[in-house]
Amino acid sequence: MIYRREIDGLRAAAVMPVILFHAGFSFFSGGFIGVDVFFVISGFLITSIILEEMRNGTFSLAAFYERRARRLLPALFLVILCCLPFAWFWVMPEEFRAFSDSLIATSLSGANFLFWFESGYFAPEAGGVPLLHLWSLAVEEQYYMFFPLLVMFMCKRRRNWLFAALVVIACASLAYSEWASRAFPSANFYLLPSRAWEFLVGSICSLLEMKGQKRGSNPLSLLGFCMIAFSVFYFDETSAIPSTLALVPVVGTMFVLLFAQQGTLVAALLSTRVFITVGKISYSVYLWHQPLFAFARIRSIDPPPITEMAVLACFSLVLGYLSWRFVEQPFRRSRHRLLPSRRGLAASASVILAALTAFGLYGHDTRGIPWRLPEPIKKFIAESEWSKNCLIESGSGWDEMPIKSCIFNGGHAQTYAILGDSLASALTPALTSRLDGMDIGLQQITHSFCAPVVDVSMVPRSARECGAFNAAAIDYLINSKVKTVFLAASWQVFFEQSRYVFKGEEVATSDVSQRLRDAFDKTVGQLTSAGIRVVIIYPHPRGDTEIAAKVAKLMHKGLPAPTVTIAEDEFRQQSSPSYAYLDDPKDREILRVDPARIFCGIEAGRCDLARDGRAFIFDKVHFTPAGADAVADEILIALKRDDMAAEPGVAALSSGHFQ
Repeated sequence: MIYRREIDGLRAAAVMPVILFHAGFSFFSGGFIGVDVFFVISGFLITSIILEEMRNGTFSLAAFYERRARRLLPALFLVILCCLPFAWFWVMPEEFRAFSDSLIATSLSGANFLFWFESGYFAPEAGGVPLLHLWSLAVEEQYYMFFPLLVMFMCKRRRNWLFAALVVIACASLAYSEWASRAFPSANFYLLPSRAWEFLVGSICSLLEMKGQKRGSNPLSLLGFCMIAFSVFYFDETSAIPSTLALVPVVGTMFVLLFAQQGTLVAALLSTRVFITVGKISYSVYLWHQPLFAFARIRSIDPPPITEMAVLACFSLVLGYLSWRFVEQPFRRSRHRLLPSRRGLAASASVILAALTAFGLYGHDTRGIPWRLPEPIKKFIAESEWSKNCLIESGSGWDEMPIKSCIFNGGHAQTYAILGDSLASALTPALTSRLDGMDIGLQQITHSFCAPVVDVSMVPRSARECGAFNAAAIDYLINSKVKTVFLAASWQVFFEQSRYVFKGEEVATSDVSQRLRDAFDKTVGQLTSAGIRVVIIYPHPRGDTEIAAKVAKLMHKGLPAPTVTIAEDEFRQQSSPSYAYLDDPKDREILRVDPARIFCGIEAGRCDLARDGRAFIFDKVHFTPAGADAVADEILIALKRDDMAAEPGVAALSSGHFQ
């Protein structure tokens, strides 16, 4: 295959936006589309190599996979091995368990499946996942598994139909990605079926070029380059990628591959020394950048400044050059290369992959190898875990209400109930303990992602059972002997969604304000009409990073009793929409408990997330046992005030918000 310098330059134009996007440069809001550009380039080059070797009668499937292994594995192994000591010394157990899972998935060429299940690519916490970027390598490896077999099959049976077959498959994949971008956006982003068309566009370019359509065109190549640039600067995390929207950067890449021949302005730009150099080392640079950024974020107490991220971006170029020069090239050069025999390469790769898998399994089974950490930190983390007991997950099902194993202290004369999502689950043990002292039992009715609001749920797949769950729970409660129900949820998360599902109909936020109010009023009204006292647990201050892990990091750095706070004004601003919804029901049989009364004001203008080494929030939302204890104490104060009142009414626990 004839070497084209501008393709190396195009690689540089693809990798740098990805790096700057992951570094946090908001100007490159669509930098992630560099991966789409890479997929097109990969499809073009792989198809060109396979077809040229087939034409010359030299193609071998074993040789093809050997070249791919020599290209991808040495630098990958180096980066992963360099990640291990930093993860060992810096990463907290839950994060280390997730890191271990990514080692297993990467070793099995399935990182995209893992991150589909576990991580949103654009979620704030994704920046602290060292191997997140390897999802794209997994997609590419999966493409390499199937594509040569398809080409071999078509060339043996109907060689003239190859072009048409690739066009048909590409169109089918594009149509699927357009549908999946709305129906299953996370799977659409990570999995090969919705990405295949991007590789195949490159393959189609290769076939067109082999048919003699090598025609330089300044206007078309410049248009293609501008389409890529437009995507980098104007797309953002809300852009549905891949879908028909991805045709902008993909077709742009196609135009550059076909029409940026030598002599055009775009080819001249991409053939400059800077572009070619970065392009040649782009694979290694891509491997290095995310671990550098992730470990910087993990090690830092607060998000690293953009200047630090810029320095790390430059450092990734340095490491990329070194690993290209001293790792990639020695394994790929034709003479005097390392592990020259195919059998030796396969054996060595197998041993390393097996070792990484075994280490990953150990990290997973031990829940992040917590014994790595000093004893005080291990004890702190263990004592800070929030309770997931009796928390129903999507797909796990429930037989009937009540769930008998989730009735605590059921021998008491009275029984209360707590209804809500995982936040309610975190509160339950502390509340159970205090009610037990009052001879009151507690029924836990909790489902992850299910705020206790009838007829409405969030859109994500994890919330798909919420309508049926809440309906069954409310129906049970109004026909039970329960006379007090606590409603607790991650209200801020629930009320800040961009879309909701109302009785099976997906609706945008702009159309739902009154419907949300009506749904919550209906929930409370159904309970109070049955003579049930409703206790609403209001929003509490939240973190922008995992709080217990942050406290543990501070302790690890020598601060024995850290305090973590956020600005009270920030909390009030974030939670004001939730307060407005929760304030709306006016029924007299309602008590309102405001955790802000506990956590805000100890330090003027600040709200505590952790104080003097005691974390109140485990991750960003869920109460630790200490936080749950504080809220449960406040709930008991509300109950006792109400029980002592001559006339039942609304407990005024926060004069700024409650009647």
